[in-house]
Parts: sequence; structure tokens; C-alpha cells
Amino acid sequence: MYKTDFAWPDGAHIAVVFNMSWEIPPTHHLAPLPKQKYKRAMRPVYETAFADTGGMQRLLDLWQRHNIKTSVYADGLGVSLFHGVAKEAADAGHEFIVQGWDHGFLYEQTVDEQKKSIVDTNEAFLKVLGKKATGFSSAGGHLTAETFDILAELDFKYSCGLRNAEVPFIIRVGNKKMVGMTSYAVSDTPTARGMAPREVVTMWRDYFDALYDEGRRGYPKMLAYGTHPVLAHGHRTRPLEEVIEYVKSKEKVWITTRGEIADWVLKKYPEHDLAKFYPEAVASDKHYGLGIGLGGEEARKVSFHFREE
Repeated sequence: MYKTDFAWPDGAHIAVVFNMSWEIPPTHHLAPLPKQKYKRAMRPVYETAFADTGGMQRLLDLWQRHNIKTSVYADGLGVSLFHGVAKEAADAGHEFIVQGWDHGFLYEQTVDEQKKSIVDTNEAFLKVLGKKATGFSSAGGHLTAETFDILAELDFKYSCGLRNAEVPFIIRVGNKKMVGMTSYAVSDTPTARGMAPREVVTMWRDYFDALYDEGRRGYPKMLAYGTHPVLAHGHRTRPLEEVIEYVKSKEKVWITTRGEIADWVLKKYPEHDLAKFYPEAVASDKHYGLGIGLGGEEARKVSFHFREE
């Protein structure tokens, strides 16, 4: 399954993270319908606003009742606007992760704009929550050629948003190291595209069973579930609770946060880049330009090749 020794604390078969993606989309992501006579389509505006009221409160209640600490992807604008609920989440022990100022995609931004979005968001975290985040996950998982250089310069400990592995791994940027890890592998977003919530949670349970079995056979993985306050309606969260109860019923499961995973890897496996797990990752970085510290200058050239100035 992979080529190195790797283990979770206390020999857990799987590490499970419950993510909460609290998003404040920029206005151009709420575009009006074709032929509309108004500049705003209010239905998606109202639906999006649910995230900051009932959606956040329902998920915070769910995590509290199940004694789960989550990793909260958050935008600087959201924390600045809704500092009460942001503080409520932080005071409950949930970890905040920088996502960007207003959920704009990095590929829409210049390098300076990308850096400013990250810096301004962490300053908002410091002002409202009392501390900066050490983790980053770009909006929509859209990383750029410059992302890891920016994060290393700003002393981030880890980055999510990668979808090329189910194990966490070391990314080297110059003489610095950070942990790279998958974005959420499965999320509630298919329920917004017509898939029934109970179909989605069956998929969540099947994914858990597959990775749990691999962990029992000596190849422990991480599995991140993605939830969104904007989608936290009762018909979605009720089946989710059944998945939580199922995961908690299994032995040797580490329900944790991304920050705790990053700390574990940096302490126990500081040399475990992705090639330690999968030697093919070197050629993969050279071909795709993944920017994960493998493949040398050839990989960097590929990653920067598509930048349009």
C-alpha cells in the first residue's frame, strides 16, 4: 500500500478529522441569473446567509454534543463580521485555519494579492480570536505555484487542499518544512447537487470502512469529512450524526484536528516526504508541477509554467 513505516498515536488504525468550512463568498460568486433585470439574485444571498446564523449554531451544537473538536476553515471577512460566533467556536476548542479573506480563489489573484489575503485573514484571527492560525487551506482547494513559498515565508506549519494522497507528508521549501495533507475526501456538497443526504453518508461510511481496514492491515491513513454551515439543514445533519456515532463505535480511531496531525508528523516523521510513502511521487511532481518539494528545478519550472502575469 505504501513503502515506509508510519503509525498514528496509540496504534490507531485511522485518523479522522471533521472539518467545518465556514465560507463568505465574494459577491461575484453570487451572480444574477441570465436575463435578470437586477444585479443580485437574492435567493443564493439568503441561502448563503444561513451559514452565519442557523448553520453555524446547528453544527456547533452537534460538535458539542458529540465531544468533537473540529478544524474550521474560515475567511478573514467572516471572522471580522461575525466575531461573536467565531469566538464561540474558538472558545469551544475548535481549531481555525486560514482560508483567505473572502473565499476568492487563488488562481484569480496576483502573487501579492494571494499573500495579502492570507496575511489579512490571520490578522483578523489575531484581533478577534486572540491568536493566529498555523494552518492554511485555500478556497476550493485551488493552490498555486506560489502557495507553499508564501506559507513558508509566513511560518505556517501545514497546508491542506492537496488531494494526491491519503497520508500526511513533509513539504520542503528551502530549509523549512511544513506538513501537506489532503483536503476533505468526502463532503456534504453532493447534497446541494441532487444527491440524497442518506446516499452521501453511506458513501462516507464506506470510505471510512475501506481506510479503517487498510489501517488494520498496517497502512494507517487519514480521512477528513467536510461539512459546511451553509448546508447544515436538519435533513443533512441528522444522517451525519449517525456517521459520527458509527465512527466513534470503532476501536483504535483517532478523532483529531489537522493541527494535531501536523504536530505528530513534524515530531515523529520529519523526513517523510511523499516519496517515502510512494516513490512515484517524484515523477508525479516533475510531470504535474505539484510544488511538494520533490522533482527539483524541473518540477518548479512546470508549476510556474502556467502563471499568466
